[in-house]
Amino acid sequence: MVSERQMGMLVRLAAQVEFFHGLEPHEVAKIFSKGMTQRITKGETIFLKGTTGNTMYVVLGGKVGIFDGRKQIAELKQGAMFGEMALTTHEPRSASAVALEDSHLFALNETTFERLLTKRAAVRILLNIIHTLSRRLKEANAKLKEIG
Repeated sequence: MVSERQMGMLVRLAAQVEFFHGLEPHEVAKIFSKGMTQRITKGETIFLKGTTGNTMYVVLGGKVGIFDGRKQIAELKQGAMFGEMALTTHEPRSASAVALEDSHLFALNETTFERLLTKRAAVRILLNIIHTLSRRLKEANAKLKEIG
């Protein structure tokens, strides 16, 4: 359970996180109260490529590496979200996630997310996820053009 003091800190931090943009502080607090925060130590695997999952994550502190095999394909810092496709596709993870340093994560599983879907906050979160996915697709397309 998150203390009132911790909740205040989480709500302030959420203002810097794209996943929570457009949400009122009381909506952010409600989401944090439904989800779970996790402390992950450097080198700890969060999930492996090929496994199925039903949880997405937001980096609240620290760094997380996204790996395809041994090759690091992304470094995620405070405010980044990852694993969000698990909430919708139910397909195996396309990459592995490993803590590059001691990290603090917010985890939201599918069951909790579905409970939130009836709320205005969930609509805002879905729009934030769509925005993030669109940006990533645009970046991937730009890299493909560079390659050739």
